[in-house]
Amino acid sequence: MQKKWNLQDIRPPQPRKSRAPRPVESNEYDEPNEVLDRSSTKSPFKNREQVANIIIEDGTKSANKRLMVSVVLFFVIVGGAIGLSALMGKTELTIYPEHRQPNISAEFTAYPDQRDNSLSYEIMTLETTGEGQVKASGQVNVEQQASGVIEIIKTTPGAERLIKNTRFRNSDGLVFRIQESVVVPGSITGSDGDSVPGTIQAEVFADQAGAEYNLAAGSTFDIPGFEESGFVALYEAITARNPASFIDGFSGPQFKIDDEELSSARQALQLELRNILLARMENEKPANFIAFDGSIAITYNQLPAEEFGENLVTIREQAILQIPLFETIALGSFLAEETIATYDNTPVRVDDPKLIAFQYTIATTSSSIIANETSLTFKLTGKPLLIWEYDIDKLTKDLAGLPQTAINNAVVGYPGILEARVHATPFWKRTFPELAEDIIVIEELKDKE
Repeated sequence: MQKKWNLQDIRPPQPRKSRAPRPVESNEYDEPNEVLDRSSTKSPFKNREQVANIIIEDGTKSANKRLMVSVVLFFVIVGGAIGLSALMGKTELTIYPEHRQPNISAEFTAYPDQRDNSLSYEIMTLETTGEGQVKASGQVNVEQQASGVIEIIKTTPGAERLIKNTRFRNSDGLVFRIQESVVVPGSITGSDGDSVPGTIQAEVFADQAGAEYNLAAGSTFDIPGFEESGFVALYEAITARNPASFIDGFSGPQFKIDDEELSSARQALQLELRNILLARMENEKPANFIAFDGSIAITYNQLPAEEFGENLVTIREQAILQIPLFETIALGSFLAEETIATYDNTPVRVDDPKLIAFQYTIATTSSSIIANETSLTFKLTGKPLLIWEYDIDKLTKDLAGLPQTAINNAVVGYPGILEARVHATPFWKRTFPELAEDIIVIEELKDKE
């Protein structure tokens, strides 16, 4: 039988202290002699100060709730960081190409047309005119024929000889004649199977004097003699164009100017025109071609003077800049063949042409119309940086979507590549991007051991 405990058994009884009665505040609405009724449902302590409630919570449940919130925040933050890293990640492919830097000091000959085992070039021609004022001392009558150079083109096989004074006619009916006979080569079949026209250049002069014969570069010509004689096939196969303007054509009075004053004015004008052409050359040089500063050739032509005012004459000058352009890979491969004993005939490019000095063997070449030359002879000196070429577009397409370890086998098929390395972010990324254009290619040179 369980024993029941009484409150007095646990807590010893203490004598109840007498307490002074608490004064009751009167209310202006209460009756003066109202007797407190303790049985009333209306609390007699309505004006008594309220004591705050004490709530006891379960600490285990609060701790679990905080832990769950922390775990959720952790995964949100980490997941967001991973997602942002994936979006901002990149894959860099560093290529270390084969390269050499040989010493060069030799004389070479290049040709304007393609020849086996020879270096070829293209001529870029720029021209401009300027004017200035000088005092005149009189007038003289001048009759002068325009002259220039044309490029004769034959689109069918077989060479054709053109005799001296053969006529060439432009679209306006103006006639020019070649100064010497030439043999125009026939077309040939190129390495790609396409027909390559035969070309040759020849000097021409206008049939008559007059400024109207000063034609702009790029004018086209036919041979009226073939048409008149009924040689339709030759008439259609042989045409011509002038790579530079025709000049010096004039008919009429020209002003006479003191020679010393004229020479000084023309020198200042020529220097101004030269600077203009050099600036244009840097901007207009086509991509993938090399132009050496030492290979520039500039010629100047006096144009007819014009009256500017009383005793003043406007002198006019034409400047023509011509420079041979060498295709970057063709020049690099040629120099590699000439200087590297172990060269394997793979494409090589010249990285920095400023490391090579160019000088014409004949000094007067730099002041002549080099488009008239059948070849150019020059000396190259320096230590050019030759870099082996590789098809980077094909390589990135081969690697797209593959594991990064695939780079080791891929570069074996590219003899121009010594080594390649991959760096990708985020660090856990182990494959190349699905799109080849998303692979960032960096080229660096590695010192040979």
